[in-house]
Amino acid sequence: MKLLGRILSFVKSTFFQKKAVSASFTELFMHFQDILESNNKAMEVIADMNDKQSGQYVFDSKYMEDAVEKIEKIISQSAYSFNFITRNRYFEIYHVIETLGRQLKMELAGKLVIPSGKIVLALEEIQEIMDEAVGNKAYNLSRIMRLPKVDVPKGFVVSIGGYQKFMALNNLYEKIEKLLHDFKQGASPDQISNSIRLLILNGDIPSDLRKEILKAAEAVYPKNPEFGLYSVRSSAVGEDGALSFAGLHDSYLNVPFRELLSSYKKVLASLYNPSGLEYRVSRRLPLTDMAMAVLYQEMVPGRISGVAYTVDPASPQKQVCLLGANWGLGKSVVEGSTAVDTFRISREAPYPMVETRIGKKEWMVGPMETVPATKIRPEIGNLPCLMPGQASAIVETALIIERFFKRPLDIEWCVDADNRLKILQARPLALPRGGQARSPELNSILKNHQVLLKDQGVIAYRGVGSGPVWVFEDMHSLDHFPSGAVLVARYGIPILSKAIPRASAVITDIGSPTGHMATVAREFKIPTIVDAGSATHILKPGQEVTVDAERNTVYQGRIAELLHHQLLERHLFEVRYEFQILRRLLRRISPLTLLDPEDPMFSAKGCRTFHDVIRFIHEKSIQTLLKIARKPSDLLSRGGKRLKSDLPLNLILIDIGKGLADHGGKPGWVLPEHILSLPMKALWEGLSSEHIWDTRPMPADFKGLMSGVTRTQAATAAGQTLAGLNVAVLGKDYMNLTLRVGYHFTVVDAMMGLVPEKNNIFFRFVGGATDITRRSRRALLIVFIMEKIGFKVEGSGDLVIARVINSTREQVRNYLYLVGRLIGFVRQLDMLMTDDSTVQLYFERFMSANHLSVLNDQNPKKEKAL
Repeated sequence: MKLLGRILSFVKSTFFQKKAVSASFTELFMHFQDILESNNKAMEVIADMNDKQSGQYVFDSKYMEDAVEKIEKIISQSAYSFNFITRNRYFEIYHVIETLGRQLKMELAGKLVIPSGKIVLALEEIQEIMDEAVGNKAYNLSRIMRLPKVDVPKGFVVSIGGYQKFMALNNLYEKIEKLLHDFKQGASPDQISNSIRLLILNGDIPSDLRKEILKAAEAVYPKNPEFGLYSVRSSAVGEDGALSFAGLHDSYLNVPFRELLSSYKKVLASLYNPSGLEYRVSRRLPLTDMAMAVLYQEMVPGRISGVAYTVDPASPQKQVCLLGANWGLGKSVVEGSTAVDTFRISREAPYPMVETRIGKKEWMVGPMETVPATKIRPEIGNLPCLMPGQASAIVETALIIERFFKRPLDIEWCVDADNRLKILQARPLALPRGGQARSPELNSILKNHQVLLKDQGVIAYRGVGSGPVWVFEDMHSLDHFPSGAVLVARYGIPILSKAIPRASAVITDIGSPTGHMATVAREFKIPTIVDAGSATHILKPGQEVTVDAERNTVYQGRIAELLHHQLLERHLFEVRYEFQILRRLLRRISPLTLLDPEDPMFSAKGCRTFHDVIRFIHEKSIQTLLKIARKPSDLLSRGGKRLKSDLPLNLILIDIGKGLADHGGKPGWVLPEHILSLPMKALWEGLSSEHIWDTRPMPADFKGLMSGVTRTQAATAAGQTLAGLNVAVLGKDYMNLTLRVGYHFTVVDAMMGLVPEKNNIFFRFVGGATDITRRSRRALLIVFIMEKIGFKVEGSGDLVIARVINSTREQVRNYLYLVGRLIGFVRQLDMLMTDDSTVQLYFERFMSANHLSVLNDQNPKKEKAL
């Protein structure tokens, strides 16, 4: 029996008994420690799988199988400890783990896992994680329609879920699977294709899906939908991604309202075109993951249409874009059915024409006609379709899109009767080469450019980006961050994630390559340098710079040659089937969608990935353990002892094994010198150090005070205040501390043994006694300090979560000493955080007072008391 089955069997026999047995504190916290250890192991597996996506490591299907098995086993063990702590309250988490594991095994076997959710979506409704549900063609359009100067026609997509419903209603899965088996055995692709397409064309669209399609179509033409014309296009799984499938599936133009449903079936059927089946065989792609989404858009009356290649495939080293154009719609250009005009345009503003070749254009597809083609009048057939200004505008927009995707693109466009440019499609452009070393010519060019920063900081994600400098001032200004700018900030804080997808590069004075901000930058493949020290002082707002995060250098001005070289550094590994499978596996493992513990969706059923499961188990475990401390009498009756000290803490200590010394003093009381727990001793040393804990009342202005009073009354009404009761569960090498100081809650869980791989610290801080703005400023201050110390930090609002793993005993001791001092230092600072400048003020004050240095191994040292 597999591990999950054994766990389920044991859980049922243990927990479903007539009389529940109360667990001891030792058992509860040992299981909680198992959860922390398991979660750290799981995150290490996820990090390793993410590293493989860089192309710097060789891996095969066996690696992926082992990784999936390992992470499922680790998380299942964590779930068992979780249900021990919660007395089996979250038994459904096993079903979530089992479902995710089954989906991952399907992906490994090359079988498509159909995403769930809404089936028909307007383009603007498509979210960041929906590429597998709507196909890359629709997904790419949904992303670029938000860019400046990019106009995308209105439309909607029928997701992969619609394909699934259609296939299920008509019982086509088994029939098609049999025909595909015959194809693999050598049957004619034409014969197999015809048989499958007939099955689809003769099928019925589910009635609810028919209604949704027609309703969405009416929204495209709200006044007269029955008189509108539409384009109906394929958006298959994998199409317009690393593999293009260009021209292998069918699209239909000038489709009237009455033919929308029949066109849907035609596009579905084109998934099994003979050329498409042969393409899959040639690329060694499985036939088991085929599925089709269908994209509907308003039909633009294109006066001129064509294709833009942001790099000329024939001469990729030259700084030119290639345009092909014809009168009418772009079908004649992409199909090559007639001569067209060809323009080579400079990639440098103002984008002048470099070369023009005017074709003898004889045929065109009319803007709003249903006939296949129309004869072009001789008097315009030999005239150029595009004027220089029009060509320049097309290239300018194409390069905006290229900078967003950070790779050469193949873009379909059209210009309507009012001279408005519309973008119809954007997909990666295949170039006949991979990366190459920098040439002597390029190195010579770089020597002639002024260096602004050199070898300052740490590269968090490699690459090259260029744009005007934009210096972060406060969180509200991020709403106005200009697309394509270089984001420069004093701290590498998580709030910057809001602007990172639109940045060409990121530089921070302070930050860690393991921080949350750096993780987001890697996710969006943004060149990033952190901990650069003085970037905010050297780089001026609006200054044009080029960030070379390959060689840790920032240059004055835009270096087109370096950017072009980086653009051509195309990673051939991305087209490997194993890479595609790894990417799909990680979509069910790595993303964190479960963010807010107060959200109703923060539940076992709300977990969409293994990362969600890890977060859910950890958060609910903390909440469960906090409930233990509701009654002091319960704690004292179960062996708890009050700590007698000069600090204003009502702290109860619970010894789960060699955490406290036996003494002959007053029963139920202990002194600080009786603490044997190594992590608690280290934290207490910092917490109780001279001047760090000022017991005098903190002055507060009227606004902050009234906000605190209101918050306190609301919390009391909700039963959330516990009269300052604090609890520490102690072992020789272990500590779990829960502090309620004022109106903020702090949790510190630490392991401090001889084996670095098992040592870790978890820190959680939330709350405060004033308005959310000031509480958020204090949270930002904590984020800055802990990232500088060496923690991996996440922050949202007034919540801070920080972690350290794989540290020596001495490193953990130093970390905990500083954490203790930090707890005392920020105790009532929210009252004083009157504006954003106070964050920097108190950050510098804490650093200066502690004479804090951070070594390359992230080992903080304390030198002097505050």
